[in-house]
Amino acid sequence: MKRFSLFILMGCLCAQTLSAQTFSADTIRLSLFSDTVTLDEVMVTERRTPVANSRWSDLHPVELVSVAGSNGDLYKALQTLPGAQVQGETGRLLVRGGSSEETQTYIDGLHVLKPYTSTGINTAARSRYSTFMFSGVNLASGGVPLEYGQALSAVLPLETKDESPVTKLGVNASIVGVGGGGTRAFRRGSLSVDLTYQNLALYDKVYSGRSESEEPYKMFSAASQFRHSLGKNLLLKIYGQYDRTDFGTYEGGDTRRLFSLGEDNVYVNATLRRPMKEGWEWFAGAAFSYNKQGITGASQANDRWEERQQELHLKATASHLWASGLRIGGGMESFIRRYENSYVWGEIASAGKVRPVVSAAFLSATWFPWEQLKAEASLRAEYTGQDKRMSLSPRVAMNYYAGDAVLSATVGRYTQQAEFRYLALSPDLQSSTCWQYNIGMQYERGGRFGKAEAYYKDYDRLPLWEQASLTVNGYGYSAGFDLFFLDRTSLKNVEYRLSYTYNLSRRRYLEYPELTTPQYATRHNASFVIKWSIPRLRLILGLTDTYASGRPWHNPERPGLMNDEVKPYNSLDLGLTFLLSPKVILTTSATNILCRRNEFGRVDGRPVLASADHFFYIGVYVTLGKKAAYDVSNF
Repeated sequence: MKRFSLFILMGCLCAQTLSAQTFSADTIRLSLFSDTVTLDEVMVTERRTPVANSRWSDLHPVELVSVAGSNGDLYKALQTLPGAQVQGETGRLLVRGGSSEETQTYIDGLHVLKPYTSTGINTAARSRYSTFMFSGVNLASGGVPLEYGQALSAVLPLETKDESPVTKLGVNASIVGVGGGGTRAFRRGSLSVDLTYQNLALYDKVYSGRSESEEPYKMFSAASQFRHSLGKNLLLKIYGQYDRTDFGTYEGGDTRRLFSLGEDNVYVNATLRRPMKEGWEWFAGAAFSYNKQGITGASQANDRWEERQQELHLKATASHLWASGLRIGGGMESFIRRYENSYVWGEIASAGKVRPVVSAAFLSATWFPWEQLKAEASLRAEYTGQDKRMSLSPRVAMNYYAGDAVLSATVGRYTQQAEFRYLALSPDLQSSTCWQYNIGMQYERGGRFGKAEAYYKDYDRLPLWEQASLTVNGYGYSAGFDLFFLDRTSLKNVEYRLSYTYNLSRRRYLEYPELTTPQYATRHNASFVIKWSIPRLRLILGLTDTYASGRPWHNPERPGLMNDEVKPYNSLDLGLTFLLSPKVILTTSATNILCRRNEFGRVDGRPVLASADHFFYIGVYVTLGKKAAYDVSNF
């Protein structure tokens, strides 16, 4: 699949200035005939999708941010892929009937403790990290390798760019904030800095939605990455980001109160990687996450909730490829965590503290007995210090290649420690488990890609409230199938994709005393994404239509639990991107342009509504460099 940077994508609209030459079946080099703009850093490669890991597509950041309605947010764009469910009220990523906590994000192989921004009640969160930081985005929706621990449903592995050989500088402004940054390239490395300030005061004056603000949403973010090649086959990368969030809104309807939040968030990681040479490849890294949050009016007027959580993730892996077609790999990792909370309301006060540690070792063997067959067996041993238990998780995966078609099957066991807030209440909670079974087929040829996969997930030891105490007697299952089709060639200057997911989820956990469909799960999810390039107008038009069947809710007038559904969800979103000049890009988007009032279940008979039915965005991106075109990615 051919990948383009944003400027390349926009530059393709100017047919007179851009030409492409194909040098091999796997590599494309693009040249721009201009005295003022050079694109020498652009080289796009093609690789085969590893379907055994349930990955749907190697998506370039440009493909994600140009999805109409995504508003440049990574997780909103991923909700249009198979397996993901629409979460208009939280913005978080839910996959194949699992809660948002069951999907974990990794950057350069290292865990991110808090990947989402903090928001008010029923307000969609966003990714803390710019989509353009990454060289590619690849959602693994099930059957993931056992190298990735602590994820019952899915893993989002994000890889930052290995190099940025061009010095560049850019600024941007939008209706929600301003930003800027750049990269200084030097021999064998680079240093990048990016600053962003968001303030919704202007946006709230134009369209405030359902929430009344006392203090508009404000966030300041500063990020930097250092990359250096220590040798021909040794790469060091250090990345760090700090962000501060503040806002205050009135919540609660009849019991109106001021919900005020202040938050500090830090994420730092460092990796050292030796790519494959003479059969050997190894990796070592460490990541530190810290989050401090204070909320006034969390559940009652004038109450105070404070929470601190941190994590140190240490990881090392190594693998060797033998001439016989056998690859042996393995590694070790440890999650060293700390969590504290406190709640005060009048004379009522409570506090909790826990320091859970998870350590693991994993080993895998991949065998290519012949060109058409790939088989993998792996084992993960995990020790949780909180309950002093050892667990073993096996996984088996097979791929069979038949021309342009690939058949795949995986089965594996996965574990995940209970959420911090539950461990603080009951420190001896055991980790939850999930057996996953996947079988699928994909076909790729001539710019068309199709895939179908069926799955079954069997949950055990889920947290369950019984007689006012937390136990691990919960259980459940999730079953269904996913369909995906991508077409880049049938229509000139048009790319479209279709996604559909059927999911039947049942759980007995938390406040559900019997096996039932949880409030966040929907039976049918579908999306249609289309992008149309109009070269003469230097314009890309995008449309996204998203559908989900109604959320379940408990209707006391009917027998059973979670026995009713709200009306289905539907949103038609529009996006327009203009190339005003080789160094100026204007992008706009609007969600739910048909003005549909979507509900996300009901609580006590009242509909759960997002804080706003619509969102619109207008932004301009400008390069300040003399030679490099603005590619939005300051990194």
